[in-house]
Parts: sequence; C-alpha cells; structure tokens
Amino acid sequence: MRRRAGRGVRAIGASLALAASAATSWASAGGPRVVAIDDGVRVRRGDLGIAPRPEDPVARPDGSVRLAALRGEVVAFQVVVEAGDAPADGVTVDLALAPSARTGAGARPTVERFVEHAVEVTGRSRNDRRPGEALAWSKGARPKDDRVLGLVPDALIPVGHAPAWCPYPLAIAPRTAHALWIDVSVPVTAAPGTYEGEVTVAAHGAPFARLPVTLTVDDVELPYRAVSFFAHYGPEEELEARIGGGFETERSLWQLLHRHHVDALADLTSPADVARLAPALDGSLFTQAHGYSGPGEGAPPAVAAIGTYGRLGDPRPEALRAVRAVTPLVPKAIDDLLLYAVDEQCRSPRGPGWRALLRGAPDLARVRVAHTCSEDPSGQDVDLVMMAAQAYDGELAARARGLGKAVWVYNGHRPQTGVLVLDADPVDPRATAWIAATRDVGRWFLWEATFWNDGNAGGHGPIDPFTTAESFHNADGDRMLLDGILVYPGAQKGFPARSLGRSEVLPSIRLKNLRRGIEDAGYLALARTADPAKADAIASTLIGAAFAEVAARGRAAFPNDGVAFARAREALRAIIRPQTTLTRVAMADVLRAGAEARRTTRSARQRSLHEAALAALIVTTLVLVVVVVRGRRRRRAEDAATPGDAP
Repeated sequence: MRRRAGRGVRAIGASLALAASAATSWASAGGPRVVAIDDGVRVRRGDLGIAPRPEDPVARPDGSVRLAALRGEVVAFQVVVEAGDAPADGVTVDLALAPSARTGAGARPTVERFVEHAVEVTGRSRNDRRPGEALAWSKGARPKDDRVLGLVPDALIPVGHAPAWCPYPLAIAPRTAHALWIDVSVPVTAAPGTYEGEVTVAAHGAPFARLPVTLTVDDVELPYRAVSFFAHYGPEEELEARIGGGFETERSLWQLLHRHHVDALADLTSPADVARLAPALDGSLFTQAHGYSGPGEGAPPAVAAIGTYGRLGDPRPEALRAVRAVTPLVPKAIDDLLLYAVDEQCRSPRGPGWRALLRGAPDLARVRVAHTCSEDPSGQDVDLVMMAAQAYDGELAARARGLGKAVWVYNGHRPQTGVLVLDADPVDPRATAWIAATRDVGRWFLWEATFWNDGNAGGHGPIDPFTTAESFHNADGDRMLLDGILVYPGAQKGFPARSLGRSEVLPSIRLKNLRRGIEDAGYLALARTADPAKADAIASTLIGAAFAEVAARGRAAFPNDGVAFARAREALRAIIRPQTTLTRVAMADVLRAGAEARRTTRSARQRSLHEAALAALIVTTLVLVVVVVRGRRRRRAEDAATPGDAP
C-alpha cells in the first residue's frame, strides 16, 4: 500500500454595468468574465471560455445558480473569474444567502470560500518500465493528457488565510482563469425552505458581476457516512515533522476528514495513544465544545487500529501485552477494531500467528486480525482481508464472507474504480464512492492522507505539495502525482516559502469530490427506502460496471464529468422528496437498508452475469451447430455435383 494587476481592473471597473446579473458576464470588450460552474469541473489556469452546460442542474446558462440540499448536507459550486487583455487583481467573491419569507425558523446555512491553488503538471503518473501504465490505472484507462496537464488546481485555502503566494483578493494574469470554491453547509437543524441571494464579484470594492443563487433545503436528513472510507496518517513522521503544533494539528486533521465523511486512522500502540486521541475516538471531538461544526456531530469513527502496516511486529508475548493494554480503552461505539498485522505480504506468517495468539485470549475477542492481500480471501488465515481495488471480486468476497471472514477494499485503480491521484478526472473520487454504494465492499481503506515525505525505497524524501505534483516514487519505477495526499499542510518546516504558518491541514478538491460522492451515497440509501427498483436503476445507469465486472484493460464504465452525477442525484432527490415520512426514519435503519440493497444488488448482478454467460454459451453452441450442419450440406452438394472417376 505504501506501494507503491489591480490597476487594470480598477480602470475597467469604472465602465461596468451593475445590471450584469447573469452567471456569465463580460465587463467590457476584452475585460474580465465571470461564470459559475458546478463542483465537478476542474478549472486550470489556461481553461478559457468555460460555460455551464444546458443540462447542468446547478449552474444554469440563464445566469442562475440553483442549489438543492438535505439537512446535514454540504453543497458546493465554483465561481470562475477570467481576466481579459488586462490583468485583474483585487478581485473578491462574496455570497450572501437569506431565507425567503415562507422559510421557517431554524439554523441557517453557512458559507465557506476557498482560493484554488494550482500546481504545474508537466508529466503524468506512470511507470518508467511500462509506458502508459501507472499504479493507478491500466494503459487503456489512463485519462487523457488534455484534461490534466498545465496549472492544475487542487489545494483549497480559506480566503481568510490566503498567503501572498496564493492571494486573496485574487490576482489574475491576462488571459488566464482563476476559480474560487464555495461550500454551503446546511446544518441538521436547518429550517427547510428556500434561501435566496447572490454572488457579488468585485474589483477593489467595485462590483462588476452579480450571480443570483437559490438554495432549496428539503425536510429530510442526509445520513452521515452512508458508505465507510478511512484514511491512514502519521502523527509524528508526517504531521509533527512537517507542521508541528502537537494535538492541535492532529485535531484539525480528524475534524477536517470527519467533516468530509471520512475517518482518520491512527496507530494505537499504547494507552498514551488512546488517551491523546480520546476525544476523537469517543466522538466528542466532533462537537461544538471542541470547535466542530458540520456533518456527523458527535459520531465516533467506525474503525480504529492497534498497530498499522505491521508496526506491532511478530506475535510475541510483549506485543500481546500492548494489545491487551490498549483494547479495553477503545470505546465500544467503534464498530471495527483492527490489528493490522502486515501489508501486502500474503505469505507472511504474521497474520496467521496473530490470529492464533488472539484465539487464546477471550478478552481480546473484539480485535480483528487484518492484512492487505489481493489473493483469494477464502484462503487467508486472518479475520479481515483488505483487497486492492484491481483485484477485488464480488464472488470471491462473498465466498470468504460465507466462511466468517470480512473483506474490504483499499485504494483505487482504473478501470475498476475511480482513483484519487491528481491527474485523474476530478470526479473519479465521486465515482469511487458511488461504487462503494452499489457494491458490497464492506469498508474502503485509503492508504494515506498526508504522504508529504516520499520515504519509500527509491523515494525523493520530503516534498512541498504546493509546488511539486510528482510526490511518490519507488524502486519499481513508479511515479505518482499526489498519491496519498488528500490534505495539505498549513505550516511547512523546511519549506518556509510555501507555509501559511498555521497548525492545521487544508482540504483538496479531490477530498471535496469524495465527500460529494459519499453524500450521493446517502441520497441513494434514502431513495432505496422509498423505491428500491427505481433507485437502483438510476445507480446502475450511472455506474455501468466496476471491479471484476470491467475488462482489466478496458475503459472505466462511469462518467468523467460532474453533470452526469448531479443529474443522477437530482433523480434520487425526486424519489426522496415526496416521502415525508423519511424525516422520521432512523438513520441506522436507512444505512442498514442500503447495505442490504448492496448485497441484494450484488447477488442479482452475479445471477445476471451467470445467466448471460449461460445464454451466450447456448447461442454460441447453436451457431456452431448451424455452421457445422451447413458445412456438411455444402460438401454433400459439392460431391453430388462432381462427376465420378472415368472407368
């Protein structure tokens, strides 16, 4: 897994007409242009002339931005400012929303704005020995260069903390485009109804574009963490070594990932680790008392690990004492407590050895011995097998589960799933979450979130992710772009020129798209309680195939743009909205129904595949019979027409 110009705009601004209230507006001929787009588009600095598509339900060609949300959801869109012939600096983007007269009392949506920082991409994720391939994809599934090369945005910096090297107000060079990301968070206690307002784009305080925005909040609560993703990080070797700040920085990471429906996975090897992370493990870190606001308030993580990547070593009595000291301290509310015995070494005796040792310890019955291995999980002598996405097979997993094992997925690989590297399509993480919602995958492990130190054999050491896209190398010739980096450091020891000086981590566009996909999974879970057949039809249309259903060297069977996902979400919302009783459905029941639907869908899909294979065999046999019969008839006719030998 460890694998691998302000004066120009000011002059132009004097001639602007404030009547420009469309989502697309030009200040004057050759002047700045403003357009609103959805969150499934990645706007590189050279992407000029971007416009909303007619079928986009979020950013409309008529100039409106139409957002729809459930209670507990975060929705997002982007405002693109494109400089004309003159530079544009001092550019601000503000959004104000207010409830309509008929919207009731309750908590109000909140707005966060982020500057999109771009890093230059000149080469692709790749393997130097296998042209066209990479750890993230087979050759036929590699995204096209024309979508991922150039100045590519990914890091999101809150406007209030934007540094001089990524400033806010925006400074935009001539004939380039900058996007500003806007999150609108709808609290669980929000009043349902309509909120109206506008985005105001100004240059040095002089507005030059206004974009009308409408937010509709339905009286349905979005399930938190409808599908389970968790990501490893290193408290000392990554957070503290790069940022410092002690638990303040670690708290920032946990809360940021939690806000995006993702669990952080730390290494609990001593009671001191559990004590340090107690607020995170019991869920109290995700409450207002600890400065948290957002989805999943008070919810503990679903997964914790005693030792990760084989850090506990061989199953020895002293190591067992460490497990025994930690286990009773981990809150029972955490569903899965793992002993991560070894990584990607299927033949290692560590996993079986730990399993045998724990069998003789009834007080440790809740601890599952796990390892990563992509061979048939039925033959693995551990409690939990985490299979690489390219090797995951629903039938093999179901067979192993029938033997009492758990089987999960880790990482991603095209075409079987989406991937989280920078030079994939921006909605790849969204597709991954949809796949988790439509296939029986258990949980999904992301190998790293803070891999700022390229410490593999063959690695290049510490890298600055704000300036270096190629962040991962190994001795096998693999080079990857931002693999294992889902968040960015708020301070950088060793890279002071690109430091915000803050003991925190910052989100990425890829993390936002993963959140969007997990939220979509919540929509799917809700829609399945109302109309399972229609909900699954929408999902199967969007995600045609995944994992072993896809040809290993084929193309991905999911869309590469955000509009298709947004339209699918709107279709699910149409199923949910009439079901007012959903406001009284317990979230646990909704998630349980979703899990059962995934198992049922998997079984039905397997039956369909078997039936299709049988039908194909029958058709092939009939064709062969016809060919043989016709061949025999033709030869008989030829023999009859041929004169016999002369006497």
